[in-house]
Amino acid sequence: MEKKSKLKKGQDFKADMQTIKNEDVRKLQESFNQYFGADPDEMKRRALKLKNKIYFFGFIITVFLVIIFYLSKNVKFVGL
Repeated sequence: MEKKSKLKKGQDFKADMQTIKNEDVRKLQESFNQYFGADPDEMKRRALKLKNKIYFFGFIITVFLVIIFYLSKNVKFVGL
């Protein structure tokens, strides 16, 4: 009898986990819609804008690191 009650508690917990998972998915979708918008065209526009910003700053950081690497290897600093 005791084993059945433990099994039942475990099943209830799994059901609650599924409810929690569904709630998390719903909240994530709401957050996504708030940032990118609910309209598909607006989503595409904002996603493209975000992608371009990521590429631009990635390019700037890469150029900056290449310049620093070049200067550190090819320029002799006085006193160092």
